[in-house]
Amino acid sequence: MLKRLLSTLSGKKSSSKSSQKIAPVASTTAAEEDLITAYDAYGREVKITRNDWRDKVFLPSLEPKWNDAGELYKLVISGLNDGFEKDLLPATKRLLEIDGDPERSHTIRSIVLMKNGRLDEAEKTLREGISKKGETGSLLTNLAKVFTERGDQSNSDETLWRSIQVDPNQENGLLWWSAVQKERGGEAGYLQALHTAAALPGSWRAKLWLARHHLERKEIESARSLYQEVLASGLYDGNTLTMMSGDLGNNGQIPLILELIAPLYDEHKHDTFTGINLLRAYRELGKADEGQALLARMYALGLAPIRQQLNQFAEAFQKMSRDDGQRASIDPDNLKISSIGLTQPIWQYGLRNADWLFAQKPEAAPKIGFFAFSKNVSGEIRAESQREDDIGRLTRAIPLYLTEAVHYWSDYAASCYVMVVEGGGPVISAGPIDENKIFDNLPPEMKYFVTGEIGSPGPGSDEPWMISLVLWDCATRSKISTDNRETTQAALGATVLEMENLLLDRIGFKRTQALDTFYTRPDAEILPIYLTELGQALTLTLLANDIAPKSSLWGERAILDWPLTMALHWPKSEVPKLMYLSGLGKALDYKSDALPEYKERSLQLLRDAENSDSPTKRLSPLVWKIFGITDALEEHIQAQPDDVDSSYSAWLRRVSE
Repeated sequence: MLKRLLSTLSGKKSSSKSSQKIAPVASTTAAEEDLITAYDAYGREVKITRNDWRDKVFLPSLEPKWNDAGELYKLVISGLNDGFEKDLLPATKRLLEIDGDPERSHTIRSIVLMKNGRLDEAEKTLREGISKKGETGSLLTNLAKVFTERGDQSNSDETLWRSIQVDPNQENGLLWWSAVQKERGGEAGYLQALHTAAALPGSWRAKLWLARHHLERKEIESARSLYQEVLASGLYDGNTLTMMSGDLGNNGQIPLILELIAPLYDEHKHDTFTGINLLRAYRELGKADEGQALLARMYALGLAPIRQQLNQFAEAFQKMSRDDGQRASIDPDNLKISSIGLTQPIWQYGLRNADWLFAQKPEAAPKIGFFAFSKNVSGEIRAESQREDDIGRLTRAIPLYLTEAVHYWSDYAASCYVMVVEGGGPVISAGPIDENKIFDNLPPEMKYFVTGEIGSPGPGSDEPWMISLVLWDCATRSKISTDNRETTQAALGATVLEMENLLLDRIGFKRTQALDTFYTRPDAEILPIYLTELGQALTLTLLANDIAPKSSLWGERAILDWPLTMALHWPKSEVPKLMYLSGLGKALDYKSDALPEYKERSLQLLRDAENSDSPTKRLSPLVWKIFGITDALEEHIQAQPDDVDSSYSAWLRRVSE
């Protein structure tokens, strides 16, 4: 399968100042019906037929690059790889006119002519290139191919050898020449060819193939010596480190990958797969810190085809680090524990108080509070620090969701309270709560508060989960009702929705329409995924407000990706889009190094929001701020009319600070 970046599949042709038109060439080959894997602006895989790729993406992409030799050349190479040689004749003719590198333009033109069976024109083009540039390895190698196509083996051999003498490091020529010698003289002929090429002035590529020969025979020091010669010369190309690291890995010499290649690797200059091989080496050798440092550099490249691989490495390195110290006993007397109150849905934080976008409850609205659930555990209870697990996340996510539900589907002003260790993270209480302590510390205007408990029998058990929800009356300091339910992971969404509905019935003041018209209640299938996002949104909120340290964040990219994946999967739902931008706003606050990777996806989200009239489009200034698009932000601020809403004007000031 071919992997390509796909910015649009609309079928519309891009505008261009050039009058040159690119006409599709008819073809009926079966291969054109093959599916091609491409990537859209969000990094998602898109399966399209070869014909659709050719007609709707590839051919329209040529015209805008008609006056840019470098970009046009890249497209021609891509078209050759995809088998579109019949469509490339006009483009390669154009390259002859505009390219300042006659070797490149004449070589690629000759290749396309040969692919189309026009050997005489190919030879003429190559000789014209030689007259302009002189004899080069690539021009001579392709001239030798013309002779081979005609059956003129003598001229082909002589020309190919001349190309090796001119440039012994020209990969196509060297591989072809050494293969010919192997066919004629066996393994001995092949090795002799490599030694002959390696002895030529400036030669280094043949040494890589000789090193592979030594590695396969466990002659490690001989291979190391050749590699050191190549690296010391500094003349190797961007693919050299990939071959070296791959050969070393395939032959069990993983420590040598890190010794020889890691200090030299530059992800901006060298082949991406060298980085992948280095990450494999770090994983195999258990070097999580070094692996995560390289991983951050690789993520910053923003390459969709390797993102899934990078995510797998991230998970592996994080697991290594977790295993080094997943649990640690702590002294509770030395902890500073406080309570934070969240007075709006957790995903509205991070948007710079965009109160102009969301309907506000009146000051006189009756108030209800939700507290993070406690965890039902058996056995000895002791204070300890540990990574978040599913149950721990749900102790916060369920009350966060119920707070949101009451906010949107009743006339109550709802708040959620979470206990945290300052400089640490959320606190999970074990066992029943002390309601009297809560009564004593509640604001006097609070009418009700809600507590809960959740527990599971443990990983892999078939026993049901237990969830308990308790409603308390603040005026009488008494329990109104208890809702106890058994559920399973599969039925969790339906269970929570049932508890929500019963709670809304009991407290009254229900609304028939959501407070914000764009808000929709997640259904039972979506809700478990939604709960995960609420728990993750709380984590980012704690980081953004310096309550938890950045070092405590695990799986940052998975957290930032989560609501965007939701938004793309359920495009008609507006809240996941707002959740995504909220997460980016918080990431800006805690100075995330991952933010630049999200620029193109975020701008595409804004474009899509504009087309669908989504409320997300109104948060464009925040996106511009996050990604440093200062011109657009300043232009937008200057364009505001004198009578602009004061809350919106204040929000713009907060965004621009």
